Amino acid sequence: MKRSQAQALSIALVLIFTAVGAVYASQAALTFGIFPRWNAQITVRDFTPLAVLLSRELGRPVRIETDKDFESFMQRVYAGEFDLVHLNQLQYLHAHRAAGYRAIAKTCDNPSCTIRGVIITRHDSKVAKISDLRGKTIAFGDPGAMVSHILARSVLSESGLKPGQYKAIFTKNPPNALLAVYNGEVDAAGVGTSVFHQQEIRRRIDISQLRILAESRPIPHLPIAVRGDLDAKLARRIRHILTGLAQRPGGREILEKIGIERFEAADDHEYLPVRKLAEEQADGR
Repeated sequence: MKRSQAQALSIALVLIFTAVGAVYASQAALTFGIFPRWNAQITVRDFTPLAVLLSRELGRPVRIETDKDFESFMQRVYAGEFDLVHLNQLQYLHAHRAAGYRAIAKTCDNPSCTIRGVIITRHDSKVAKISDLRGKTIAFGDPGAMVSHILARSVLSESGLKPGQYKAIFTKNPPNALLAVYNGEVDAAGVGTSVFHQQEIRRRIDISQLRILAESRPIPHLPIAVRGDLDAKLARRIRHILTGLAQRPGGREILEKIGIERFEAADDHEYLPVRKLAEEQADGR
């Protein structure tokens, strides 16, 4: 190739890439809020590969954001700061009612795509059944944690152990509740079954040292929702990308990074039964 032709080709490529970049940059960034199950650094690290893929597929930037705790995060949800949001089931009910968010997908780490709350203790603990926890200390996630607090507490109530018959402490997020019992700081903990699939947990502890005392009824897994006024075509496109991720090149690595097997489609109706359970627990039942 002659020098003049090579220069012309180089100029043409620069113009093409500049044009593509300009189109990409002209699209407003989508903010993807992730509820703080982990600290901000871990959350951003684990969800960034998903954001990169969404950015590429949608042709616009997707930015991961989280917050220091559940309360601060939900204040931003109510303000409509997130275009796309990953939250727990109870948070979703509040977000749907107060800010119009609607579910489009849910995370799945098992064939049924459900999650259960469990009460765990160490294998070397003398606690053999729920009644043995009377007067003992039990760690839960944040008070607003659907699975590791409300659902786990329902297990205790249904087994005859009522609030006031044990000491409850909160550890800011569900993984810290699990770590508290593993480290012998509490007698038991309420967590969700999904926590055992998290790479960060498997890296930090030997989960074979823990055992499950009891488990709850299943509820739909954690939802992904979009802001109520988000363009319907864009919302469908996001759902299509998420639910097809397991079949995409590199998709399984992205899913593994966030500790799930796949995404499935979801809607608001799946989460309505969760409201009744939350109301029962709020009433002390």
